[in-house]
Amino acid sequence: MTQKNTRNFIYLSMIVFSMVMNTLAPLMTSIQERFSVSITISSSLPFISTFGTMLSNFIGSFFIAQIGYKNFLTGGFIVQILGLFLFATAFNFPMVVLSVFLLGVATGATFMTLTSAFSHLDREIQNFGFLNASFGIGGIIAPLLVSLFLVMNLDFRFVYFIHLILISLLWVFVLIYKPIQNIKYEAIKFKEATGIIRKRFVYLSLLIFLFYSGSEIGIITWSGNLFHNVFNYSKEFSSVIISLFWVVFTFGRVITEFLNRKLTELGTILYFSISLIMSLALLLIFRHFIFFLFIGFSLAAIFPSIQKYTNQNLPKRILGMYNGLAFGSTGIGAMIIATSMGVIGDINFNISYAIPFLTFAVIIFITQKLGKEKLDNGN
Repeated sequence: MTQKNTRNFIYLSMIVFSMVMNTLAPLMTSIQERFSVSITISSSLPFISTFGTMLSNFIGSFFIAQIGYKNFLTGGFIVQILGLFLFATAFNFPMVVLSVFLLGVATGATFMTLTSAFSHLDREIQNFGFLNASFGIGGIIAPLLVSLFLVMNLDFRFVYFIHLILISLLWVFVLIYKPIQNIKYEAIKFKEATGIIRKRFVYLSLLIFLFYSGSEIGIITWSGNLFHNVFNYSKEFSSVIISLFWVVFTFGRVITEFLNRKLTELGTILYFSISLIMSLALLLIFRHFIFFLFIGFSLAAIFPSIQKYTNQNLPKRILGMYNGLAFGSTGIGAMIIATSMGVIGDINFNISYAIPFLTFAVIIFITQKLGKEKLDNGN
């Protein structure tokens, strides 16, 4: 396949996997009601999901170079299909927990591989903003699909059956057309890996991934409860708001390349982190969903900016490992931050949504430090 066809396959795969990942948030209240679990207990789901993602990222980062990108991606698809089948047929909460874990493992392996393969394409056809906008497109579709099923009074598990069909078709496409080459490198040994992680350029950027992703996942995951329990919106309207969030979020990611040219990658991270803090304050003060959309726009450009900044300035041999560590860091952030927001939200969601004030203040501080690091040796 041509590089443009490979790029388009990566975009499509990101959309479909994002649909699966972003189906959980608008279904949280339905899962709580169906299986009679509290908000605190249901907070184990994003925790388990991100633990699976983190596990596959950290372990996979040491083996993807020698296993090969295509082989690693195929394994991720198989695990995803198994997880979707379990969720679609789940009849108790433990089955949901197991399926969410498997989906997390598959998502981690797939996103790591797709991002690394994307970084190997010619720079002139790389667009990290649109790569991450593909994730946003999935985020737009998923809550709308959930809302449709809720309005029609259909079992929410059927949504995962639709995802199962889509992922299975993509898997068959991978087996037949081989859109991702089986790129391999010499294995990165543990001692070498620890030396790479100790470089300031590497660990500072990983910290940004950690704080950003944990906050983003927490804000989105518990938004349904915030709107329904605090703002007194219906579950159906809450799903529509989440979908609108993803519309704005995706638009912000589509224009990320433009913003990077005007502000630079690190400048984009700084200014939009400040915008996030201001938008979040307005949301909690005025309790109007319009400010949630401002949050979506503020979040949009940060992740692709740090992803582009690092992937285009690191040796290709370590990109597989680095992206594994980067997505693994997002898992740690989600486990700590998103789960904490759920637990605290069981007491007071206003306090819960104040947590990102601290995390994005830290991101601003780290970004300033990262800007002083030299890229020639990463020290």
